[in-house]
Amino acid sequence: MPVFQYMAKNLGGYSIQGEIVATSTQEAILSLRQQDMLVTRLTEKIEKVVKRAPWNFSKRKPQVTNKELVQFTHQFATLIRAGVPLLECLDILGTEVDNRAWHSVVSQIRLEIEQGALLTETLGSFPTIFPEFYRRMVEIGEATGRLDESLSQLAIYLDKQALLRAKIFSALAYPALLVTVAIMVFVFLLIWVVPLFSGLFQEFGESLPWLTQMVLDISNSLRSHVLVLVGLFGFLILGSRAALTNQKSRLFLDKMLLQVPFIGAIFQKSAIVRFARTLGFLIRRGVPLLSGLSVAGTMTGNSAIDQSILTVAAQVQDGRSLSETLRASGMFPSMVTQMIKVGESTGSLDTMLEKIADLFEQEVDRVVATLTSVLEPCVIVVVGSGIALVVVAMYLPIFSIGSIIG
Repeated sequence: MPVFQYMAKNLGGYSIQGEIVATSTQEAILSLRQQDMLVTRLTEKIEKVVKRAPWNFSKRKPQVTNKELVQFTHQFATLIRAGVPLLECLDILGTEVDNRAWHSVVSQIRLEIEQGALLTETLGSFPTIFPEFYRRMVEIGEATGRLDESLSQLAIYLDKQALLRAKIFSALAYPALLVTVAIMVFVFLLIWVVPLFSGLFQEFGESLPWLTQMVLDISNSLRSHVLVLVGLFGFLILGSRAALTNQKSRLFLDKMLLQVPFIGAIFQKSAIVRFARTLGFLIRRGVPLLSGLSVAGTMTGNSAIDQSILTVAAQVQDGRSLSETLRASGMFPSMVTQMIKVGESTGSLDTMLEKIADLFEQEVDRVVATLTSVLEPCVIVVVGSGIALVVVAMYLPIFSIGSIIG
């Protein structure tokens, strides 16, 4: 059946654009009029069939940021709460975005809903953008007739997740930036500055101090193998990306990450926050514990902990308690398992999970502050010492020039 692209104005005078399925132009215009829209432009959409190589970049998945998803969810909830019809909501949201990929996603969602699909089903067409947790909450909202409430709670949840992610990023970004700048400075000194001194030192005709000779040797090696080093750097980047996309290597790296002092604590506590907040959020809205665990087991951001939670879900299905299986997994501190045990015994598991999330979010703040206060001066001292070492190595022969010449 043909698909028509249209531009129209609603009763409020707002311009709307979208797509509609109809057998003819007249039927499309009539259908839009029944939706109280005045058509200003209508064209049939022509699908071009082009054979592409499997590596063609046009087949890439839509790139949508978390910030755009949060903004979309907030606006969607506001429009639904105001009583705006679903299709009109999507029309308005589709015109408010600048990202072409996001606009394409919203248009596709609207088209599928217009053809009779549920909102939850259309979101399932984009699993990389709308995770299972998001789709489950929308499904609950549709089933209970409280879609606006579900979307509002989703927006709050996504805001908290984004804030947690920003805290972790802020703890690691500044030291990483300092290290990157230090490496660039060292490379610049060794490749371009140190060779300027090399010719001067050769005129002395005497042996150089061991520190100076060592720096000169390193400089010569870097200049002789610069292409090899660039190739190794590129290989390291590509290898890292491949390792992160491979399930087994990602699992190994995530396990190792949890063992790193300070940094491992940050990632473990943030994973606990995501797990507790997600599971508590779902249970409070009537999702069964096993279903909630299967969703929460994909939301922690650490594949090792995710795998542990899915194992816990299988054991809970066999009749064991949640607190007992979490304790046996070895991935969760005793405080977490004890609080969950209290929640199970009192019938307030959702409330206890929210308290765990709040408590460990404060712990993340504390560890992040400690890590920042420790790493920053350490990195500055190491960077300063390294640069000072190169400078001293270059000036040692000059300081002793009298004894060398004599």
